[in-house]
Amino acid sequence: MNLIKKIKPHFFWLPSILMIADAISKLLFPDFWIEHTHLNLQNRIVWIGIIELCCALIYIFPATMSIGFFLICCYWGAAIGIGINNEQFDIFPLLLLICFSLSFHWRGVSIFSNNMFGEKK
Repeated sequence: MNLIKKIKPHFFWLPSILMIADAISKLLFPDFWIEHTHLNLQNRIVWIGIIELCCALIYIFPATMSIGFFLICCYWGAAIGIGINNEQFDIFPLLLLICFSLSFHWRGVSIFSNNMFGEKK
């Protein structure tokens, strides 16, 4: 139980690093992603990587964590929806969205309040 209390405030780094690594791989190796997606994204994969990287970077900072979480939910929700539409099941977007949700909850940040830095009252 004590280990979980130590992990909670820093858990947001795990999904953030995974998302940043995914974005960097889209920027450095776009040909790999174009061959394996079957979505006709030849010219757009680099832009998708840039958007993904920006969303993850916005999420890391406590002052912008709420808007970053909203953008990440939109990004991975769209990825899940596209996968469902094209009948391609991929568990990575779902697991990453669950990890981001857990980390957002554990940091104590609320979307619907002015408590932007997770301060306890």
